[in-house]
Amino acid sequence: MYTHILLAFDQSASSQKALDSAVSLLHLNSKADLTITHVSTEKHSIDTTVYDKPRDAAPIMTPGVDKQNPPYMPPLPQQDHGQSVHQLTEELDDALLSAKDHLDAKDIQAQFYPLSGSPAEAIVDYAENNEVDLIIVGRTEKNTFQKWFLGSVSEKIMQSSPCSVLVIK
Repeated sequence: MYTHILLAFDQSASSQKALDSAVSLLHLNSKADLTITHVSTEKHSIDTTVYDKPRDAAPIMTPGVDKQNPPYMPPLPQQDHGQSVHQLTEELDDALLSAKDHLDAKDIQAQFYPLSGSPAEAIVDYAENNEVDLIIVGRTEKNTFQKWFLGSVSEKIMQSSPCSVLVIK
């Protein structure tokens, strides 16, 4: 059975279903670790150090404490592209806090880790560097033209993932 499950969560209907599927898998194997991530596609505009500083609310994850080996996250240059760091981190927090609230109601423990950049690349990089043995993603809700032109995140993850991938409709 799986020992480290990574769930990509973006608050879409399919990622909500993926979260429910992760909960079901955890009921089958309570010893598995669950990490939930939200990937911001705003390139180079998130100051990730905000997750190292104390905040008014309880932190989502305490770096270096929640896991013996801190998760991999490529360094980002600090730049401002019109959106404040506060706005972007609040957006990340909303997605991850939504998942946390859902899991808290079911008394399920998880680690929460924000990523940035290309969603498929960031998720696969995290999986490669953190001994993930299952990635769970919701199916993207794109039309045929969008899939042809932009590609599907779930398809890209399946093609380059070092582990099993469960895609939820």
